[in-house]
Amino acid sequence: MPRHAGRVAGTIGAFVPAGCEHSCSTTPADTFVVLDVPAAVAHPVFDKAVSPAFFSIGPDIQGLLDYMGALGTREQLSAPLLAAWSSLVLDRLAGNADAPDNVEIGLRQATAFMKRRLADTIRVSDIARAAGMSPAALHVAFQQRRSITPYAQLMSLRLDAAERLLADPRLSIAEVAVRTGHADQSALTRAMRRGRGKTPADIRRRLLGNLQEDA
Repeated sequence: MPRHAGRVAGTIGAFVPAGCEHSCSTTPADTFVVLDVPAAVAHPVFDKAVSPAFFSIGPDIQGLLDYMGALGTREQLSAPLLAAWSSLVLDRLAGNADAPDNVEIGLRQATAFMKRRLADTIRVSDIARAAGMSPAALHVAFQQRRSITPYAQLMSLRLDAAERLLADPRLSIAEVAVRTGHADQSALTRAMRRGRGKTPADIRRRLLGNLQEDA
């Protein structure tokens, strides 16, 4: 199993050290930028004893990526332009002191994974793998950074999603339950009572009543 695993998308990028075996999975619609830096290049971004597996892509770096993406579709890029652009990206990475650390990035990837898989049967080990952590490290990270366990976070996200869907009168409560990872309507009712102190029917009446008042 790889030492680090995660989803590189949106505001998350990844460092792959020279000589490190790695693999990725993409779809035909995916686009990405690979900055291949020679091992002999010395730069502050590589001064850390262990480079982080993942890093945050801030607005400054995103602007550089957008520029290169637009330019690359129109013309052959010159070597001086590529060199200047690469230097700017590395400088921004080195100066991004406020970027989230590896633990925070892992927690965000774990939360994103949960949101994508709310209707599925997933285990804490699945969430940990998506975050690039061991299950034990994931548990500690959630407790220290979020004051909640990974499982409790998943349950909370499922209830949040259920509340949003309950506002749609076209969906039965049973269908809402299945779409949000609950075995059936009874399971959703029990979880909603424990977590929100109300039944799905109570919440639906409140939400639909508010919608009617707004109309």
